[in-house]
Amino acid sequence: AFKLQNVICKSLDTSYAEFTRCEMKVVRRGVAAFFMHCKVYKLPVTNADVSVSLLKKSNGYRPFLFNQTLDYCYYMRNPQAYPLIYSMHKAFMPYSNINHSCPYEHDLIMSNLIYKEDDLKDLPLPTGDYMIRIGVRTQKILRGFFKIFISKIN
Repeated sequence: AFKLQNVICKSLDTSYAEFTRCEMKVVRRGVAAFFMHCKVYKLPVTNADVSVSLLKKSNGYRPFLFNQTLDYCYYMRNPQAYPLIYSMHKAFMPYSNINHSCPYEHDLIMSNLIYKEDDLKDLPLPTGDYMIRIGVRTQKILRGFFKIFISKIN
C-alpha cells in the first residue's frame, strides 16, 4: 500500500500562474487530503508539456523506473497511449478540473484528494520512499512543478 506523505507546489513564473493553495490536511487519523489551487493569469492555455519523473530515496532522491515528457493536450485526448502515466493520473482525475483536453480557460484546482489503497496498485515498486516530480511547461517555458512524496509499505 502507498501513503501520501507531502506535496510541494512551486511556481517559477508568478506573472503567468501562482499557487494560492497547496496543502495537505489531516481529515482523520492516518488519512490526509490534498488541496491545490493554481491561479492562471494568462488564459487560455492551448499547449502544455508535462515531465513526470519517479525518484527513489537512497542517499537523496535518485531517478528510478521512469522519466518521461509528454504533450499534455495530446495525452488528455489519448491517455491510454501512456499507460504508466495514466495509472498514476487516474488516481487524481476525479478530484480535479485538470481532467480534459486543451484549451484550459480556468484556474487549475485539486480538491479533497484522498489516496485510496488501490490507486497505485499497478506500479511495480519495492517498499521505500519515493518522490514523483512533475514539471509543467507552456510555450516550452518551465512554469512550475510539483513534488509528491509517497511511501510504499507492505
